[in-house]
Amino acid sequence: RHVDLCAFVATGHLAVLCPEVTADEARELADALVEVCAARAGLALCGDDGTDAETLLAAARAASMVAAEKSVALASTTFTSLTFGDKTVLVADPGMVRLYELVQRLAKSELAVLVQGESGAGKELVAAALHYGSPRAGKPLLAVNCAALQETLLESELFGHERGAFTGATATRQGLFESVAGGTLFLDEVAEMSAALQAKLLRALETRRITRLGDTREREVDFRVVTASHRDLSAEVKAGRFREDLYFRLVGAAVWVPPLRDRKRELPLLARRFLEESCAKTGRPVPVLAPDTLRLLGEHAWPGNVRELRNAMEFAAATVEEGTVEPWHLRERINGEPPAPGREPAAPAPGAPPTFRPIADELRELERRRMLEALSACGWNQKRAAAALSMPLRTFVTRFGQFGLAEKSPRRG
Repeated sequence: RHVDLCAFVATGHLAVLCPEVTADEARELADALVEVCAARAGLALCGDDGTDAETLLAAARAASMVAAEKSVALASTTFTSLTFGDKTVLVADPGMVRLYELVQRLAKSELAVLVQGESGAGKELVAAALHYGSPRAGKPLLAVNCAALQETLLESELFGHERGAFTGATATRQGLFESVAGGTLFLDEVAEMSAALQAKLLRALETRRITRLGDTREREVDFRVVTASHRDLSAEVKAGRFREDLYFRLVGAAVWVPPLRDRKRELPLLARRFLEESCAKTGRPVPVLAPDTLRLLGEHAWPGNVRELRNAMEFAAATVEEGTVEPWHLRERINGEPPAPGREPAAPAPGAPPTFRPIADELRELERRRMLEALSACGWNQKRAAAALSMPLRTFVTRFGQFGLAEKSPRRG
């Protein structure tokens, strides 16, 4: 047909684009091409396997690499589920494949590893992979969020305390350094530690000995430390908020977890997985994600990353009564606005003039979404986000207030 397109994208690699065909028709065409060309093929479907050309091409190429001779492999089957203890991670994006290959190599060493990435991107899963792939896998993996506890409580949690060490210390208690007993200690949001705790942590790393609160005796401890932060620790060191000597102790190796918006290949796979898990909890049939819904998910910036996507799918599982999740079911939910009651307006009666949304409303919605994407990409720095959009800073700041974007800022939380 005139709308179809084919081209060699590399030596021996033919890409074929067929708009406006069904999944069954695409499969028939792929089978015919394989037969004629005596080749093997990978088939990627828009929506199911991605919503942009680059992602679809990568998905089709990945499928072709695992297809048998003279056969077609579906891109939807080319993913890997990795299990670490009680945690499972789905890996399909090339960047995530490389990340977990690196993690598997690092796991076998005793290096201290710093895991960086945005909140909700999956840093705790990387820590689990480092532990369960290591010789320490038979020992405990213990975790603590350094931002969730006050300084005294965090110090007691890590180092333990003797009876009477502080008000409320009615009994002696081991800290995590002792309790981990040859395993792995995961310190999440380590950048939030106070200067005094940073110094005490540094000594524990250097001497492998700790002192409980209210005690004078040192105790030997055996542990491997993995740390995580959504902040750039090197920038925190330059700003004087994090000790440089501790930074170099923690960064035996550093890995970066890509945000969900950069993992387009995994987005539809994760969405379906989370929807299936949420429906299974309530015994409900699993609805289908409409192609336009998958396109809507692909256009969203996901500032909350995987955690935000899981919440959206749990919302769909709880509220959608139909057999298909349409864009209007989720549009208000993922844009951070209260869900509007009811459904989209019914189609106009035959012969009636069509109705449209005011174009000003659509432009406002687009501008707000683009500003959110730019802010997320620029670490919520308004000046850099405005420059990225080629928008005057004064206009950007005004719109920032008008659109209520301060309420979505991670810094506010």
